[in-house]
Amino acid sequence: MARSRNARTALNRLREQRAALDAREAQLREEAAQELGRMLLDCGAETLEAAKLKKLVKQASAMGIDAALERLGASG
Repeated sequence: MARSRNARTALNRLREQRAALDAREAQLREEAAQELGRMLLDCGAETLEAAKLKKLVKQASAMGIDAALERLGASG
């Protein structure tokens, strides 16, 4: 019986840890979004259409940032 209780206790503890990690991830994602937002404003991206900016970032990520910058003729 003790073994079953330990397994249940461990499972409950794991679920609590997972919930705490999920909350921490949400907090960090929000902080990252704020940082990225500031960077976008600093480079004048507020003038771009949101849908097009999203598409640009997705395509650049898919092909690799360095390759995308090279194709755009930008230097690091």
